[in-house]
Amino acid sequence: MRHYLRPSQTSPLLRYIFFLQLLLLSLLPSSGVASQLFPHYPTIKNNIIFWEKIYSSYSLSDAVIHDSNDLSRIYEVIHLLDPDLPGAQRINRKIKEATRNKYSKILKKLSQKRKAASANERRIVSLFKGNKRFKEMAKAAENVRSQTGQKERFLTGVVTSRNYIKKMKQIFRSYNMPEDLAYLPHVESSFNVKAYSKFGAAGMWQFTRETGKRYLTINYTLDERLDPISATHAAAQYLRNSYEVLNSWPLALTSYNYGTSGTLRAVKEKGSYEKIIAGYDKGHFKFASRNFYSEFLAARNVAKQLEKSSKTRHYPVPTVRYFKLPGYVHISRIESHFGLTKTEIRDLNPALRPPVFTGEKFIPKGYPLRLPGDRKNYRANTPVPASFYAKTQKRSTFHRVKNGETIGSIANLHGVSVTSLNKVNNLDKYATIYIRQKLRVPNITVPTSGGSKVLQLKRKNKKYVQKYHQNETVPLLTAQKKNRPSKGYGFFIPRKDPDLYTVFNIFKKERKTYGYITVQPEESAGLYAQWLGSTTGEIRKINRASSFPVIVPGEKLLLTFDKLTTRQFEDKRLDYLREIEDDFFSAYTVVGQKTYRVNNGDTFWDLCYNRFEIPMWLLERYNSSLNLSKLKSPQELMIPILKAI
Repeated sequence: MRHYLRPSQTSPLLRYIFFLQLLLLSLLPSSGVASQLFPHYPTIKNNIIFWEKIYSSYSLSDAVIHDSNDLSRIYEVIHLLDPDLPGAQRINRKIKEATRNKYSKILKKLSQKRKAASANERRIVSLFKGNKRFKEMAKAAENVRSQTGQKERFLTGVVTSRNYIKKMKQIFRSYNMPEDLAYLPHVESSFNVKAYSKFGAAGMWQFTRETGKRYLTINYTLDERLDPISATHAAAQYLRNSYEVLNSWPLALTSYNYGTSGTLRAVKEKGSYEKIIAGYDKGHFKFASRNFYSEFLAARNVAKQLEKSSKTRHYPVPTVRYFKLPGYVHISRIESHFGLTKTEIRDLNPALRPPVFTGEKFIPKGYPLRLPGDRKNYRANTPVPASFYAKTQKRSTFHRVKNGETIGSIANLHGVSVTSLNKVNNLDKYATIYIRQKLRVPNITVPTSGGSKVLQLKRKNKKYVQKYHQNETVPLLTAQKKNRPSKGYGFFIPRKDPDLYTVFNIFKKERKTYGYITVQPEESAGLYAQWLGSTTGEIRKINRASSFPVIVPGEKLLLTFDKLTTRQFEDKRLDYLREIEDDFFSAYTVVGQKTYRVNNGDTFWDLCYNRFEIPMWLLERYNSSLNLSKLKSPQELMIPILKAI
């Protein structure tokens, strides 16, 4: 028997109400239980029908031109070019924009009570009824929207979900929550475990880094947002907490898109879900938030139909076993011991980040490694030798850029290839490096055999002798004569604020170490507090600030370093930067750049999130010589052009 609120976490009155609800629900058939938990309100009937068609009828080559407020008003369905064709995205974008503009002009004309001049215009008139139809047309002219079909993607998601849906339903039941919540990833990501948005939401549950860190481990070696099972536990905790605040599954689901506190403000102003959907429009409560619950209902309905369909492909669900690592271990040790490839390990352990697979970092201690549960003839039960484990995680190697250095000269200095140095720092031909920037030096490693070793490295006719002891690793320096950069290769290095990721003006006071940092894009006071083992209140206090609603990139901030050194803090910052860059460039690539002239009123935030839809750190990278917190007309910005991989 299912219920959806833990009695132990409520007041006596709520516990009494809870058991009454449980008694009533137990008398209903399972379909009745679902309808009670997830009601189909009359006000969203058309929305549900619309999204069911998007998921089941309209293909990725269809764009539905419609009214964003009344989804029953479909103006036209246009056919697009195959998105995989060269230049198709740009052409399709223009086609959709032109069609939206066409219907906006038609609606404006008709709203002025001008006679319909064609069959198409008469059809548009028929979509509006009553005495207020002309006012509605005028309003609708500002709300023409396009929605691309998702039929193929949704079907792929249903097939993929078979690997996880049974376990996910079990997880929700274990939290005493409705198991149908397991269908929500169809809305968020179509069950794409590698899904990544431009603004940092990752995995099938699309957790942002800030929200995800409340429930999951997210660092340079692990990102549990990419693990379907771990992320489902996190989603269950988030939704349970939201439900206990909002006491409604439609509202709790809406909060998954809009946030619990934002949804609570809407409830206080409007009262009920139906009234919120009908008339709340403050903040960022727009089309996506208004439709999120409707999308969930539609996705659940379509997914259940496809699950029963004989046309849907069925694949056997692989079994797994877990092996909790007692120490840090190199990926190559796991490969050789269990007879697995990196691809097999990666497929079973999506939370492990790229640095683990390149050997830059060890698999972390305590990680529950997934291994094939049905593989024959592999050493699944053979103990891993204790000598394979290290006691601590490997540190990353950085190079601080000096005046006159280029990518080529830095690569040559460290004996690595230009390609590997660019790749590990996510640099491309459009990006620049700047003085005192810290670049990560590739450290591709393999474990040594037992005992000590001596490695002879020749570079520029100099001999370097390094001793490696048991359990340590040998860097493979790849700079050979054949792949050293040609003369003149490199990037321009502009002069730049030297304190981007460095702690500066360090001083001691009352046995504590203090230092200043320059706030960078995507960073927050909460993030600093987490790294420092402190609180935002303590950071606010030493900076004599009443609050931290927003900290601005470029702002100087004073921090206390009493639980870790300044160098450890810098390493955490650089690892964090690498995390978000790696995630981004796993989903998008820069294919060009264009210029934009700043207008009066433009802000860094608006340009990134509203106009160009690119993360702030990326815009900063391509405009490193400008102070983006103080934009002025007619400054020119360089805007990277992105393409989804």
